[in-house]
Amino acid sequence: MQRPQPPWIPVGVDGIAKQLRVSENTVVTWRRRSAKEWVTVEKFPNPEGAISGRDWWWLADILDWAKKTGRLKDQEGTPGD
Repeated sequence: MQRPQPPWIPVGVDGIAKQLRVSENTVVTWRRRSAKEWVTVEKFPNPEGAISGRDWWWLADILDWAKKTGRLKDQEGTPGD
């Protein structure tokens, strides 16, 4: 079985944090807040699965979500387009 090509890379909370240049606690907070029923913005993506009890997502889905919610930063560390 071939691996998907980037950005179809599986990532955990640590990988999301690294990719978006935030702390792991920030990612956990985004997930927790997004689970609330009153949240009206784009919700954090549901995990695709779990490995050894830890959730994972496709990087492409996380990057799409981050772009839609203004959390994707450009090379200088400021919010991207």
